[in-house]
Amino acid sequence: MTEGPTLRSLIGEHWKLARNLRRLEIHFYTERCTGIWEGYEVCPVDCWEPDYERLVVVFHHGERCIACGACVLQCPEVAIELEVPDG
Repeated sequence: MTEGPTLRSLIGEHWKLARNLRRLEIHFYTERCTGIWEGYEVCPVDCWEPDYERLVVVFHHGERCIACGACVLQCPEVAIELEVPDG
Protein backbone atom coordinates (compact mmCIF):
# COMPACT_ATOMS: atom_id res chain seq x y z
CA MET A 1 0.00 0.00 0.00
CA THR A 2 1.34 3.43 -0.97
CA GLU A 3 1.52 6.06 1.72
CA GLY A 4 -0.11 9.37 0.88
CA PRO A 5 0.86 12.80 2.13
CA THR A 6 1.12 13.26 5.86
CA LEU A 7 -1.00 15.67 7.84
CA ARG A 8 2.13 17.71 8.51
CA SER A 9 2.94 18.02 4.78
CA LEU A 10 -0.66 18.94 3.94
CA ILE A 11 -0.70 21.66 6.60
CA GLY A 12 2.61 22.97 5.30
CA GLU A 13 1.21 23.14 1.76
CA HIS A 14 -1.92 24.88 3.02
CA TRP A 15 0.06 27.55 4.88
CA LYS A 16 2.27 28.22 1.86
CA LEU A 17 -0.78 28.60 -0.38
CA ALA A 18 -2.59 30.79 2.17
CA ARG A 19 0.43 33.11 2.50
CA ASN A 20 0.61 33.55 -1.28
CA LEU A 21 -3.13 34.12 -1.63
CA ARG A 22 -3.07 36.84 1.05
CA ARG A 23 -0.42 38.68 -0.95
CA LEU A 24 -2.43 38.82 -4.19
CA GLU A 25 -3.30 42.27 -5.46
CA ILE A 26 -5.40 43.58 -8.31
CA HIS A 27 -3.48 45.03 -11.22
CA PHE A 28 -5.66 47.08 -13.55
CA TYR A 29 -4.48 47.85 -17.07
CA THR A 30 -6.49 50.95 -17.97
CA GLU A 31 -5.35 50.92 -21.58
CA ARG A 32 -7.18 47.61 -22.10
CA CYS A 33 -10.46 48.77 -20.54
CA THR A 34 -13.25 49.48 -23.03
CA GLY A 35 -15.97 50.32 -20.51
CA ILE A 36 -18.03 47.14 -20.66
CA TRP A 37 -18.59 47.41 -16.85
CA GLU A 38 -18.75 43.68 -16.17
CA GLY A 39 -15.91 43.65 -13.60
CA TYR A 40 -17.43 46.63 -11.84
CA GLU A 41 -20.81 44.94 -11.52
CA VAL A 42 -19.58 41.76 -9.79
CA CYS A 43 -17.28 43.21 -7.11
CA PRO A 44 -18.67 42.18 -3.70
CA VAL A 45 -16.89 45.02 -1.85
CA ASP A 46 -17.35 47.92 -4.32
CA CYS A 47 -13.74 48.50 -5.37
CA TRP A 48 -14.72 49.70 -8.83
CA GLU A 49 -16.46 52.84 -10.03
CA PRO A 50 -17.57 53.70 -13.56
CA ASP A 51 -16.17 56.82 -15.20
CA TYR A 52 -18.96 57.69 -17.59
CA GLU A 53 -17.06 60.55 -19.23
CA ARG A 54 -14.08 58.42 -20.27
CA LEU A 55 -16.16 55.22 -20.64
CA VAL A 56 -13.87 53.15 -18.41
CA VAL A 57 -13.93 51.85 -14.86
CA VAL A 58 -11.67 53.09 -12.07
CA PHE A 59 -10.21 50.86 -9.37
CA HIS A 60 -10.51 52.58 -6.01
CA HIS A 61 -10.63 51.50 -2.38
CA GLY A 62 -7.89 48.93 -2.94
CA GLU A 63 -7.73 48.45 0.83
CA ARG A 64 -11.19 46.87 0.64
CA CYS A 65 -10.20 44.38 -2.07
CA ILE A 66 -10.41 40.78 -0.89
CA ALA A 67 -8.71 39.41 -4.04
CA CYS A 68 -11.68 37.14 -4.75
CA GLY A 69 -11.02 37.27 -8.50
CA ALA A 70 -14.63 37.92 -9.52
CA CYS A 71 -13.67 41.00 -11.54
CA VAL A 72 -10.76 39.14 -13.16
CA LEU A 73 -13.03 36.34 -14.34
CA GLN A 74 -15.73 38.73 -15.54
CA CYS A 75 -13.57 41.21 -17.48
CA PRO A 76 -13.78 40.32 -21.20
CA GLU A 77 -10.86 42.64 -22.07
CA VAL A 78 -8.35 40.96 -19.70
CA ALA A 79 -7.72 44.38 -18.18
CA ILE A 80 -7.72 43.05 -14.61
CA GLU A 81 -5.28 40.51 -13.20
CA LEU A 82 -4.49 39.12 -9.75
CA GLU A 83 -0.76 39.13 -9.14
CA VAL A 84 1.69 38.70 -6.30
CA PRO A 85 3.47 42.06 -5.96
CA ASP A 86 7.22 42.30 -6.50
CA GLY A 87 9.41 42.41 -3.45
